[in-house]
Amino acid sequence: MILTLITTTLLGFGSVFTDEVPPPQNLRIQSENLGLVLEWDPPQTATGKDFRYTAEYKSWAMFNLVCQNVSSLSCNFTKDVTPYGTYIFRVKTELNGKSSVWIEIECQPLEKITVIGAPDVRLQSRRGTMEVDITEPVLRKSNLKDVYGNIFYRIRYWTEGTPEKEELVEQSRVMLMNLLPEMRYCVEVVIVLDHKKNSLPSNITCEMNTASDEVESWLIAVVLLVSFLVTLISVLLISLAVWSGYRGIRFLHPRAKLPEHFKQYLSERPSSSILLAMQISAQPKELYHEFSIITAQEIPPESKQKESSKPTLLNADMKHVCSEQEGKQS
Repeated sequence: MILTLITTTLLGFGSVFTDEVPPPQNLRIQSENLGLVLEWDPPQTATGKDFRYTAEYKSWAMFNLVCQNVSSLSCNFTKDVTPYGTYIFRVKTELNGKSSVWIEIECQPLEKITVIGAPDVRLQSRRGTMEVDITEPVLRKSNLKDVYGNIFYRIRYWTEGTPEKEELVEQSRVMLMNLLPEMRYCVEVVIVLDHKKNSLPSNITCEMNTASDEVESWLIAVVLLVSFLVTLISVLLISLAVWSGYRGIRFLHPRAKLPEHFKQYLSERPSSSILLAMQISAQPKELYHEFSIITAQEIPPESKQKESSKPTLLNADMKHVCSEQEGKQS
């Protein structure tokens, strides 16, 4: 009976003691990019009073002190928690060495409650296509690939006068194909995590698409055919030049060698008396006789009788010349 009375008295004094300092209000958890901050509001009777606050967290068996006797209305637990654990947070008010009761709040794993920030998107037009370069937000702890197993990027793009199109891709750098040339396209990207959690949407980014310089297939075939013919002709000409050079070298430097006695015979001076006489003797003097060619002309009828005697004289002269030449030869 006495023990019960003492316990009741102590509890009464404790309640009176704690009621003197009002607890904080509106306790809440803020988590962005796997960071965790515990926030609260001051007591309603905080006007003109210098309240201090102490905040702790518990993961398994006991509470761990993180912020003690601070004047701010928040406490950062990012370095003390993991993305997968479940925690209990509590905070109390302190004033002039007195404390209020603890106010607690339970927190689910960060991977579920955190807000993933918007990705950064850059666009660049390349020959009628649009390159989308996505940069993931920087997390307070770890990175997206270590925390989430499946990461996809939902890309929405459109241009004036056309309906929106959407693509779900795994790569952070994507080429958007089949776009209209000389049109302004706008793109918005959202990161999809494990098919159930989305990041904040990126800013809408717009870029003018350039004209396509795609070459026709028939022109490519013609260029390939011409290149093949030029290569074939070049190979044939080079082969012919190499073969001709090889034949020329073999002609100047044949593989077959002359016998030694042939080389000696060709290198020595001739010793035959006949050959020496032929080389030393002068050229023989050649005999020749002069002769003249006389063409016959037609003679008019009235002068035939006058000229009839001339052939006789001409023949006599020719006979005389021939007889003299025969006499000289004999």
